[in-house]
Amino acid sequence: MEFLPDSSGVYILKDQTNKVIYVGKAKSLKKRLSSYKNPKDIKGEAILSRVKTIEFIVTNNPDEALLLENNLIKKFKPPFNVRLVDDENYPYIKITDEEYPKIQKVYRVRGEKGSYFGPFPHGKAVETTIKTLRKIFPIRSCNLKISEDKKYQPCMLYQIGLCSAPCAHLVTKADYLKTVENLKKFLRSEDRSIINTLANEMEKAKRELQFERAIIYRDAINGLNAIFSSQRVITEENINFDLITGEIDKDKSCLVKVTIRNGRVVSLYPFILESLEDKATLIEQFLISYPQHATSDKIYVDCSIESRHSLEKFLTEKTGHKVQILRVRGTVPKKVLELAKDNAKLHLENYLKRRENNTPTILLQMKETLGLSHIPVRIEGYDISNVQGKFAVGSMVVFTSGKKDKDEYRRFKIKFIEGPNDYAMLYEVLLRRFTHVNPNFSKSFPNLVLIDGGLGQLEVGKKVKEILNLDVDFISLAKKEELIFTEKSNEPLKLDRDSPVLKLLQQIRDESHRFARAYFKELHSKSIKEEESEE
Repeated sequence: MEFLPDSSGVYILKDQTNKVIYVGKAKSLKKRLSSYKNPKDIKGEAILSRVKTIEFIVTNNPDEALLLENNLIKKFKPPFNVRLVDDENYPYIKITDEEYPKIQKVYRVRGEKGSYFGPFPHGKAVETTIKTLRKIFPIRSCNLKISEDKKYQPCMLYQIGLCSAPCAHLVTKADYLKTVENLKKFLRSEDRSIINTLANEMEKAKRELQFERAIIYRDAINGLNAIFSSQRVITEENINFDLITGEIDKDKSCLVKVTIRNGRVVSLYPFILESLEDKATLIEQFLISYPQHATSDKIYVDCSIESRHSLEKFLTEKTGHKVQILRVRGTVPKKVLELAKDNAKLHLENYLKRRENNTPTILLQMKETLGLSHIPVRIEGYDISNVQGKFAVGSMVVFTSGKKDKDEYRRFKIKFIEGPNDYAMLYEVLLRRFTHVNPNFSKSFPNLVLIDGGLGQLEVGKKVKEILNLDVDFISLAKKEELIFTEKSNEPLKLDRDSPVLKLLQQIRDESHRFARAYFKELHSKSIKEEESEE
């Protein structure tokens, strides 16, 4: 370690396959990395057993180190850094950036234009929230392209009060956009100031004798008051802050974020995390990855964060408002901390019980046997079918928790490849699948991709994974000798023919082959019939 500089920077630890397994920052690279020689905790021991090479980047100050660490974690998604369990399944509320914006539930922030709020702990929370909010802020959820010169018939959502029907021009553009802004304001701040805004609009409508508009604002105010009245009162004081704490059990943790507005608990969200980090690092990396959770000027924590000043500066720049990170002090924060700790412990216990009871043993065996990064709860199988490049198709079958999930199956007609080139066809199919922007295309990304083929097919999958920076395991299964090719070894793995893991992989591979062949035959048969009809 003598070669390491005694300055701030970021270090990158890689395993024997040159995969990044951990990214960290330090005020002194020399001191931090020297600590890995004699690890004193589970994380250090786990990393030391796998690390092969060390790289580092010197920065001018700790602020730069924090930003660089964040960018590298997002790029490489190292297994030993903090990450949400089933991150792709944590939904967000999105308000699109269109002439007439719409509200959506989405499963990842893609960097597209629009405003994102979340992530929420589960899809039902988002659906319930959206339904409640649309009763108060009736904005659309459809995909219609609305313009001033085209008028549609209003749908049932207008009749039941969940949309103001901008498509039918039953609301002016100015009023619609004002509703959208009020919704964003509510989602950003979750405080009572929105009621004052709505009350002013209601009085203005009355003065202008626009009584129908006044009734809409009145109903919105009543709806918000109903939400606020159901919130747990912590204090009668006008106090606003966020509080984050967590519970840790080996490599799984639960962070709970409590939002207090006007002395009331307006939200309490649990997030299950996968990490071997301590609580301070968990909270720090969570806020770096999801700065939208810094919704208050004050964030209370019950631990000492080493890079507190750098984190405050980072969050202030990201959120557009000043952010302070404070240790829990005072009667009210201590009361909220007790509530948050109880919830974190309960949610983590429930998650571990569900995981133990609901995860089929075969999937745990598969993760261990194949050296996967994730438990393969969702496995997608792919195959290509064609005859000399003609009627070329691809298939995607899905097994969820070891069972066929036929509603999620998809088939692809090859569009861009001519001639017999299975590798290029597979490349097209995988790119189309993993860059598809339609939220209805799939419930979530897979934990494992199984490709029918050998090392060549696996290399195609690895190339797509690298280009799109996917946090997904890829393997391939060759038919003749049933050899399994994985990303972590240059040598194929051969399991006993009685192995339950092999049998499940064979079932998925055979199903993807069957599904591809069925589509190929369908296109071939259709072509023959068209030729016969022409004759």
